[in-house]
Amino acid sequence: MNPGRIAAFERLEAHAASWPRIDPPSEELPSLDARDAALARNIERQSVRRWFTLKAVLERQLTRPWSKVEAPLQAALIGGAAQLLLMDRIPEHAAVDETVEWAKRRLRAGAGGLVNAVLRGVSGMRETRMSREIFAALDPEACDTLPLDDGGGWKLAKAVFSASPPERLAQKSGLPLHLLLRWINRFGMNAARDLALHTLAQPPIVVHELPAGMEGTESIAGTDAVTWTGDHAQLLAALQAYPAARVQDLASARAIESTRALRPGIIVDACAGRGTKSLQLAKLHPDAEVVASEPDERRRASLRETAARAARAGLGKIRVAEGDDLRELLGKADLLVLDVPCSNTGVLPRRVEAAHRMSPASMESLVKLQRSIAESHLPLLKSGGALLYATCSLEPEENERQAEWLTARLGRVQPTIERLTPKGLPGGGATSYRDGAFVALWTGVSPQARSQPASR
Repeated sequence: MNPGRIAAFERLEAHAASWPRIDPPSEELPSLDARDAALARNIERQSVRRWFTLKAVLERQLTRPWSKVEAPLQAALIGGAAQLLLMDRIPEHAAVDETVEWAKRRLRAGAGGLVNAVLRGVSGMRETRMSREIFAALDPEACDTLPLDDGGGWKLAKAVFSASPPERLAQKSGLPLHLLLRWINRFGMNAARDLALHTLAQPPIVVHELPAGMEGTESIAGTDAVTWTGDHAQLLAALQAYPAARVQDLASARAIESTRALRPGIIVDACAGRGTKSLQLAKLHPDAEVVASEPDERRRASLRETAARAARAGLGKIRVAEGDDLRELLGKADLLVLDVPCSNTGVLPRRVEAAHRMSPASMESLVKLQRSIAESHLPLLKSGGALLYATCSLEPEENERQAEWLTARLGRVQPTIERLTPKGLPGGGATSYRDGAFVALWTGVSPQARSQPASR
């Protein structure tokens, strides 16, 4: 069996077993060569992104409810169907035969027979693979068409998807119905349809601070950034060769860009992750000390590497906060950056697992976490300091309502707010694509406001 398929099926089994609390798809697969790793990543990402689409198709071939299908069998069926329907360059015999073989090895001989019958049925449902131009002319409400990430799609041999417009759009896009209904209620059906189809678009890899005209890149008009057109290994080599370079979508970069007019001496990046925004802050404010804080040890290890890269590149200083380091900065931060954990609904093409994680309970938990992070870090602000709050979410609970709450906490100092709506449809290309984001910037915060007790 191909090692890439084995790795993908193992990951999909883990997702099926823990659904919907799933991990992001694997990016680093050191045990595989480049070709097999690319196959594994593609199968996993396509499967997770379109889980509900594939499930709707597979249920037409099953005699038992999906909930009664054991996790390894779900993994085989989803992964096999993803190769047949979503990945043009995979030969049918390879997709079916190796999926069958994995099911036999992982479960039992009878499982292989079931997988073979179901996947042959899925293959038989593929009537016509259409280009973007031809597919765009079809009725988008049809129950027998399946959109693909290049803007084209399949005309299926029979109606597969629901007669209910919201449920049908959820199935075709792969989104949970409750998330789509939330968008319909807030934005209307047409805008929600565009948002849903946007999640199928292939997001460009955007890189900043690379030499102009570098092989494997294309310039983005009006910016100093480029889209990366080379392969994964070449990108890693480029980042190693140019330590100031960073992979960062334009919407994320816009949040830090909003602080350009400020002249901070001390910046606290409170949710620094792996340090992308810290690196941007160091570049934008070279005279400042950027104190980057991250509670997760694995990400903090990457953050230390980012700080070392900044030093090699001769950028501003990045210091990774360890232990009680932040206590030394009480009342001293000129700029506090809160790029808080969020639902990621503005970047679903990049975070394919995030839509499945979202629920009313998870939203409530995120809102509490965001406020907790703000409460614990606001005392770091000095008199007259600035606060930047940012998410890559579209949801008002995480954005406008949090901005209102923070404004009350900051003594009614009104923020400058910027909302970026996701743009770009499947097959539209890098120039038409944009991620979603929310940015709020408060300046001139007073210490009296910071010390006020929190209120819900």
